[in-house]
Amino acid sequence: MIIYRKYGKTIEITKTTKNPSYHRGIFRTRERLSFINLRRPDSVRRSKRICVRRLSSAIEKIGSPLLITLTFRGSANDVLFASRCFTSFGRRLRVKYSQSHFLFVPELSPNGRIHFHGLLFGLPQSWGDKYIRKSKNSKRICIFYGSERSDRILADLWQVGFVDCEQTDGSDRLAGYLSKYITDAINEPIFTPIRLIRTSKGFPTHFEVRGHIAEELESYLKIPKRFSAEFYTPFLGMITKSFY
Repeated sequence: MIIYRKYGKTIEITKTTKNPSYHRGIFRTRERLSFINLRRPDSVRRSKRICVRRLSSAIEKIGSPLLITLTFRGSANDVLFASRCFTSFGRRLRVKYSQSHFLFVPELSPNGRIHFHGLLFGLPQSWGDKYIRKSKNSKRICIFYGSERSDRILADLWQVGFVDCEQTDGSDRLAGYLSKYITDAINEPIFTPIRLIRTSKGFPTHFEVRGHIAEELESYLKIPKRFSAEFYTPFLGMITKSFY
């Protein structure tokens, strides 16, 4: 089986010695509703790949996003309450700005407070602050204060706390930056009941084809290969991933 994926400026070709199975496992209800177990490492790795692919596709199709941090006013250690608040925020945002799209990931601070980091697409960059760094080891300096500081449009939609809004340059590194929060969630059982990746409806996704069409697309590639990796799994056999 050959799988051809394109997201942003990256083309990923995966070759497996066995065809993937689409049978879903059946779990007992008690096991599925357990809130104290950690996520499986393979699930976290898969979530990171999904995050990078979708964000790279959105940056290519929509443009530079705003970097947003949503924090709560007062105590914020109830994950189900935090999840409901975020769902309400997403609905209000999409009702008022139907052209907008977002992808957010939760994080737990050292003092046990839940907050959300994400990228917001389809809204003016002038809403966010602009920072520069004079040197690699120096602190960031704000050279432009965005209109969100005075208008509080996003804060009014969030309703339960504070919003930090920052401009970005649309770099693909944003996808890697946001995916690191998924890695942090590996050792946080508190996030087990909720989804790690929270996206808006219709959020851009990567282009993917399989089988003979993927073989044809691979044969037309003329650009040099960036790197490749090989590993073995008992379900798919030897897997070779090539990135262009």
